[in-house]
Amino acid sequence: MGSNSVFDDGDSHSSNIDQLELAFRFANAAQPEERKTGLAHTIGMWSRPFTLAHQIPVFKRVWLYVAIMAGYSILVDWIADQNFPAHMFKEFSAVSSTGIILGLLLVFRTNSAYERWWEGRKLWGQLVNDSRNICLKIRALDSISTADKVRFGELVISFSYALKHHLRDTVPSKSLPGVGPLTENEIKNLPVHVAGKMYDLLMVWRKDGLVDGLMMLQLDKHAAAFMNISGSCERIKNSPIAISYRAFMRQGIALNLLAMPWYMSQQFSIWWLLPLVLISTYFLVGIELIAEDIEDPFGYDGDDLPLDNICAGIKDTISQILKVKDDRKFTRSMEMPRFDLLK
Repeated sequence: MGSNSVFDDGDSHSSNIDQLELAFRFANAAQPEERKTGLAHTIGMWSRPFTLAHQIPVFKRVWLYVAIMAGYSILVDWIADQNFPAHMFKEFSAVSSTGIILGLLLVFRTNSAYERWWEGRKLWGQLVNDSRNICLKIRALDSISTADKVRFGELVISFSYALKHHLRDTVPSKSLPGVGPLTENEIKNLPVHVAGKMYDLLMVWRKDGLVDGLMMLQLDKHAAAFMNISGSCERIKNSPIAISYRAFMRQGIALNLLAMPWYMSQQFSIWWLLPLVLISTYFLVGIELIAEDIEDPFGYDGDDLPLDNICAGIKDTISQILKVKDDRKFTRSMEMPRFDLLK
């Protein structure tokens, strides 16, 4: 990192680490805040999904479908009142069988999408763990200079940001510390380039006798995990749910919603018909849009993984372990909320 890096001597480094570990010990011993209870809190907790509905990520898209169905339902009710031969839709219960089938398909669709989202979260959790473990082991090696430790810490941090940009098909707005200038070919798969630099540094240490064979095996296990995580994330990103299945799913939802006002107009007035159709539209379309968002968990939507916050967490932790200091901010693609507004 050149002039931006600050390297401490061994005694100062050890003292700072001891102070940090002591601070963590007291922080973990702190008692959690008492949880609020009572009727007012309970009512407020359950009312937030309704009062804060506009802050739900998928609501920004689903309201348009609800508005379209409202206009369509009013039109159907008007046509039915004009002596339209709607007697063909005699029983509202006739649509219940198709609703059951559609419900089962939606369950499968949502479960498949959520499995992809959760697998992506586990992979990034593994990246956090392997980043910490390899840096803790390198910190314990007295044979390696502080400058080399800081350089390796920079590469570990840069790998997480490189993987984030790679999964989002974006390019870092600033040069990643420890990586240097990038060619067009290196940008195509930035995590591979950063991981290669980590391996190059490990091989130099092994060649110079700074790391023995046993320790090299332990470090290689964590270094290899970086590329395994990258490959697994690429598999999720590049293997979406089958197009035919998604198309049939949306066809089923569309046909079910288009037919629903015709059946219900024979049983209910417009004042009952409209709320029932809108509620069905909200949930059917909303579930499909949620599944669409989370099946690729590495994007920018509010329901996607907070990759920026995870990368920032890796940066903070590794900076504490290996004393990486940099006045520059690592590149960020977006600002994600650090808490759930509905909790």
